[in-house]
Amino acid sequence: MSEEKTLLEQVREKEIALADEYACACADADARKEAAVRDGQRMIEQADAEGRAAAAARYEAAMAALEQEIGEARRTAAQREHALSSAMERRVPEVAAELVAYVVRVS
Repeated sequence: MSEEKTLLEQVREKEIALADEYACACADADARKEAAVRDGQRMIEQADAEGRAAAAARYEAAMAALEQEIGEARRTAAQREHALSSAMERRVPEVAAELVAYVVRVS
């Protein structure tokens, strides 16, 4: 005669099967969690690298613009200096004559 499993044995087998399914589900969830953490870390590192590259590019552009502005300021200052120097040189004879006239009057 074939022995049928008792209800208690059937319940126990079902508990074991469910425990195995639960363990597999937990392992799958842990693996997905670890993959998500790795993906998140990779995204953070990529964003960091992109941000650093963008900041470096912006810094270089700003420095180039600043160098250009400094060069323009130097050219303008040199032009003004030349203009003032020329104006002063043109006035030297006039100022010398005024000084001579003053010295002659005072003496």
